[in-house]
Amino acid sequence: MVGGLKLNYRFTIILMFSFYLKKYSMYVFIAAESVALSLCKRHGVMFNRFRKFFVIRIVRSVGARVNLTGTIDADTDILIVNHQSMFDIFSLEEAVGLDTRFIGRTGIMDKWPVSRIVDRVGHITVDQKDRRAIIQLLKDVKICKGKKVVIFPEGTRSQSGKIEPFEAGAKLLVEKLKLKAQPVVIKNILDIYNESDKTATSGTIEIEALPAITITDDWYEHTHQKMNKTFSQ
Repeated sequence: MVGGLKLNYRFTIILMFSFYLKKYSMYVFIAAESVALSLCKRHGVMFNRFRKFFVIRIVRSVGARVNLTGTIDADTDILIVNHQSMFDIFSLEEAVGLDTRFIGRTGIMDKWPVSRIVDRVGHITVDQKDRRAIIQLLKDVKICKGKKVVIFPEGTRSQSGKIEPFEAGAKLLVEKLKLKAQPVVIKNILDIYNESDKTATSGTIEIEALPAITITDDWYEHTHQKMNKTFSQ
């Protein structure tokens, strides 16, 4: 009995050590990317090479690989994606490519070293305390024409095992700007890397692109249902 407890304790210590080693390796690569991008001409050859290199290194640093099933259409304007972790961003960049622009809240995307990457790449931040934020968001998304804008419609990270109800922002953007929208479901990222539970195991993050959305009166609710069904499969 005592021997079993000691083995369990040692095993727990090893798992914790492995998690923190992967976590800090990831943040070292994030910090290194922020410095590297600061030294290059924005969206020049070296800038894009550094982005691609560091995105792969960040994902691999926690023992992860990414598998995308389905097709993201070349003319898709905005990707509607479920949100579970900051790691979603780097996984999607590897899967979708460097033409992605993420929408995120201040307080999350304005802390160094992530903030420097956000600024240099041109990701979009939203200050929810500002009543004019939606007007600025519409302008920022319009500027990103030709890129794949990524929005997390839940508005926060969900670790409940399901996709939480959508906030109104994504619906407004799609309808106001007449954007071609496509849902994308990140399925098992918390099984691979979970900062809340302090677990990190090697594996493949499964990401599935669903068909582009046809805009009808109930398209937003239908999209939520379809994404939840795909997520739970």
